[in-house]
Amino acid sequence: MEVIVLDNGLQSQGEHSYRLLLEVRDALSRRKITHRIFGMRDADAAAIADIGAIPWFTKSLYWSGRQRLPSLQNFVSDSLSLMRSLGTRGYHYSEEATARVLNKTYRRDLERLPNDVWTRDNLIVVPAVSQNQILGLVQHLLALPASALPTVVCQLMFAPAWTPWNRNGCHGEDYYRQAFELAAPLIGKSLFFTTENDALAQLYLRVFKLKTGLLPIVTRIPHAASQPEGTIKLGFFGYSKSEKGFHLLPEAIGLCRARNLPAQFVVQIQHSNWERETVETEKALRRIPDLEIIDGALDADEYTRQINEVDVTLLPYDPVRFGLRGSGIYTESVAAGRPVVAAKGIYAALGIERGEAVGEIFAPYTGRALADAIERLLPRVTEFQSRAAHSAHDFAARHSGDAYIDATLRFAEQREATRAKP
Repeated sequence: MEVIVLDNGLQSQGEHSYRLLLEVRDALSRRKITHRIFGMRDADAAAIADIGAIPWFTKSLYWSGRQRLPSLQNFVSDSLSLMRSLGTRGYHYSEEATARVLNKTYRRDLERLPNDVWTRDNLIVVPAVSQNQILGLVQHLLALPASALPTVVCQLMFAPAWTPWNRNGCHGEDYYRQAFELAAPLIGKSLFFTTENDALAQLYLRVFKLKTGLLPIVTRIPHAASQPEGTIKLGFFGYSKSEKGFHLLPEAIGLCRARNLPAQFVVQIQHSNWERETVETEKALRRIPDLEIIDGALDADEYTRQINEVDVTLLPYDPVRFGLRGSGIYTESVAAGRPVVAAKGIYAALGIERGEAVGEIFAPYTGRALADAIERLLPRVTEFQSRAAHSAHDFAARHSGDAYIDATLRFAEQREATRAKP
C-alpha cells in the first residue's frame, strides 16, 4: 500500500496545510509507509522542499479569481467557461461560474496524476475540498474502473457555504448535495468523508443525512505554557483576513492600551493584498507604537518558537464566515495548555463552553467586545493555564501526526472488512 496525499491547499509555509503535511509526512516515515504528497504547482519552493512534495495542482483550494488568469495550457476552455454568462452580472453568477470551472480544473488535475496513483491498493487522502472541488473529485472517482478504485478519505474541512472570496456562498448546499448523491454508490465502500470535529459532523448529518468519520487537526507536541509574571503576551497568528477577525485588532489593542492593561501584543501579518479591509488594517496596526509585528510566513521551527512565547492566543474568527470549522492555531493552543480568547459562535468558543479549552468568549463581534474579554481574562491567566495543563497532554496526543494516520488507516481496514463479508 502507498499513501497518496492530494492537497491543493499547500501553497506556502504560512498555510494550515504546511504544518499538517509536515506532521503527516513524519508519521508515515516513522512507520516506513511509502507515500507521496502532491501540492500546488506554483507553491513556494521552500514549502515544497521542506515536505518533499510534488508540485501538481493548477488551482488552489483558496483560488478566488483575483490571483491569476486562467491557465495558459487550458486558456480557451477556462475562459469560455467563465464568459458563458457575461450578460448576467452579480454574485450568484460568479459563484456558479467559479464552481463549474474549478471543479472541471480539479478533475483534470486528478486525471493527469501518474497512473500508479489510481490503484486498488492505495490509500488516497484529500485533506480538504470546498464546493469548487468536491464534484470534480466524485466525477473522477466514478469514471475509474471498479478494479482501480483506491480507498479515498476526503476531509470536509469547511461548512458547505464557505467560499474562498471571503463571504459565504448561496449555492454551496446544492453543490454538496449533488456531489453526495452522485457519490452514493461509493460512500462507505471506497470513499469515506470525514470532518475535523463533531460540530461539523452534526451539520453534515443534519443537512445531508451524511454520516462522517473524524479526522483530527494535527499539531506538533508543543512546549508547556510558561507562567506569566507581570505583563502578559497575547498573540494573533496565521493568515491575515477579516474572516479571521484581523480587522478587529486595531480597536481592541487601542482600547487595551487606553485602559492601561498589563498586556503586550504580537501580531503576525501575512496576506496577498487583495482584501481592502485587511490592507487598511495592516496600515492601522503599523501605526501603533511598540506593537510587535511578525512579517510574512514562518517556517515550522520559527512558527513554533514564536507561538510558544505567548501566554494567550487570540482567535477573533468571524462566527458567520469562519463558523464551526476547526483551527490549527486553536488546536496548538489547547495542546500547549494556553488560554484563548474566541468569538462566540466559532468552534473554539464551543470548546471553551464544553471545557475542552480554557479562556474567554466575546460577543458581539466587535473590537470593543474583544478588548472587554481580554480585560476579563488577564487577572485569571495563571489560573486558566493551570486548569488547561491538566488535559493538554492527552489532547495533544489525540491531535498528533500518528493519530491522523491511525484514523486514515482505519478506513482502509474498514473497506477490507466490508469486502470480506459474504
